[in-house]
Amino acid sequence: MKKQPEITDRTRRKFVDAFWELAKVKPVSKIAVSELTRLAGYNRSTFYEYFLDTDDLLSYVENKLIDEVKEVAQKSISDEKPPADFFRMVFSAMNEEIYILLGPNGDSSFLPRVRSELIPLASQYIPVRPDSENFDYLVAFVNSAMFGLLERWHENNKDLSPEEISEMMQRLVSGGVRGFISSEAFPKGMEPV
Repeated sequence: MKKQPEITDRTRRKFVDAFWELAKVKPVSKIAVSELTRLAGYNRSTFYEYFLDTDDLLSYVENKLIDEVKEVAQKSISDEKPPADFFRMVFSAMNEEIYILLGPNGDSSFLPRVRSELIPLASQYIPVRPDSENFDYLVAFVNSAMFGLLERWHENNKDLSPEEISEMMQRLVSGGVRGFISSEAFPKGMEPV
């Protein structure tokens, strides 16, 4: 007998919710099927109706997250949003779950996947022409800086608004640290020339 789609969706959602609950407190690589089934309230055979194993579940949640952020980015591009709006919208779409996967208990292969999916979309907003010498290095630098800022922003409980973090990022990318802070803030001997 074929299951009803709403029951299938609800069951899959319970496994996903159980995964996120466990991922908040332990490395995703250490999450076991037995923990997921106990927390979701199902048996192992039900889990295997939906996922091959925990890696398959991890892949499922990662794909959904990346697709959600890409959808926001693509909408911003199609609406011809300026860079500030593009980045604000993308950062706002990056929810708690993305930071769990990017964090120390997350999946080390997730950041390269996020980068490979988002860099092509964001590259048109990076203030360097694609035919510039060493373009790939410049994009890598900007990318690392942006994800570093986003990681710190998350660690600081998003103490800045998406608009503020977006503006900070843009100012740092376009003017560097020296363009962002006054020369008085530099330690003696390191002042900008």
